[in-house]
Amino acid sequence: MARDRRVREQAVDWLVRLTGDPGDEALRLAFERWRAEDPAHAEIFARAQRAIGDASLLIRREPEFAQKAVTATGTRRKTVTALAAVVTIGACLFLALDGPMWVRADVIAGKGERPILALEDGSTLQLNAQSAVAYQFNSAERRIVLLRGEAFVQVAADSSRPFVVEAGGGTTTALGTAFDVNLTDDGTSVTVIEHAVSVATDAAMLPRRMAVNEQVRYDHDGRLGDITPIDPFVAAAWRQGRLVFEERTIASVVEEIGRYVPGKILIADAGVGARQVSGSFDLSDPVGALQGLAEAFDVKVTRIGPYVTILR
Repeated sequence: MARDRRVREQAVDWLVRLTGDPGDEALRLAFERWRAEDPAHAEIFARAQRAIGDASLLIRREPEFAQKAVTATGTRRKTVTALAAVVTIGACLFLALDGPMWVRADVIAGKGERPILALEDGSTLQLNAQSAVAYQFNSAERRIVLLRGEAFVQVAADSSRPFVVEAGGGTTTALGTAFDVNLTDDGTSVTVIEHAVSVATDAAMLPRRMAVNEQVRYDHDGRLGDITPIDPFVAAAWRQGRLVFEERTIASVVEEIGRYVPGKILIADAGVGARQVSGSFDLSDPVGALQGLAEAFDVKVTRIGPYVTILR
């Protein structure tokens, strides 16, 4: 895992340098040598390119700016200005590339992706779109850190090593089970699909034990809500490519649809985002799902180019 993280850091570094100085042939040759060293280099670099998203497209449309910044000559002041411009481009691109997440995560699912991962202990992990996790497996514990998004875990038995999912300031410990953890802007929900789990946060006096077909939510401060019953079909629907929700806010539903829609979805009216809704949508057509949500609940959709959608 440490090696993978190092390669990811190198991939992001190459992307920043190549974008900042696209005309440097020596830099391009050095990059090609690095990419040829190991098949994993090419694969991870390609994944990093896919993570660039819309911001890189905008940068590529204005290559003259980066080129001028790198090739500026003359006075010391011009050189300093050029270097500052390159640093600025690199920093902005690093953020646009999701660079901080790439450094922290072991696996990142892209827009619309729902990868299924076989873990080294025999457990299975499925990520929802736009989700990211890091692994911390050792002789005493198996820990998954959910950095973003949603994960479904089918845990392999190992009495000597607890299986823990950390997300949003809380931890969920498997008690021989399958469960779902969803980290959103509003907090974290944990849903038990099989057997039971124990959920703990810093703010809770005692861990909560949950049984099959039960769900609990906790906010970013660790305040645990009540345990509620839930239809397992609702909780697991995303794994079959559907979004099913009952009495959810439009803001939370849009956040989940946004994992599948290119660009950003913004809600201009807080009152719209707070409205409670129920429904079911096909995630194979996320743009259609968003449009259907808007039409069903009388929400106006405004698109600014192909990458920004505003609801109001």
